Amino acid sequence: MLNIEKTDNGVIHVRASGKLTQPDYDTFDVQFDKVAQANKPVRVLVELDRFEGWDAAGLWQELKFDVTHNDDLGRVAIIGDKTWEEWGAKISEPFFSAEMKYFDKTQAAEARDWLMRP
Repeated sequence: MLNIEKTDNGVIHVRASGKLTQPDYDTFDVQFDKVAQANKPVRVLVELDRFEGWDAAGLWQELKFDVTHNDDLGRVAIIGDKTWEEWGAKISEPFFSAEMKYFDKTQAAEARDWLMRP
């Protein structure tokens, strides 16, 4: 499940839990477009909470979103608590023009500070 917690000033704060699906990305894409129209680049704070990955359709939507919005993204801070989440963030980084950085849940304040730096 992907919940949009807040959107303001070009920042989208989302919480991802469980397994992400195509409808999750359909909803996120609409919200992202609204924020991107008013504020580019968009900064995204992603909090992973009991995240289990993607189903096949969700992964496909993730890849399409990444390609479509690559130039619209600023920084992406990912907060999680599992080694494989950190590995996933690092492996994805070369495919984005956006800066991506992984933070452990104990570093949530640092993640927010990093996300908002000029």
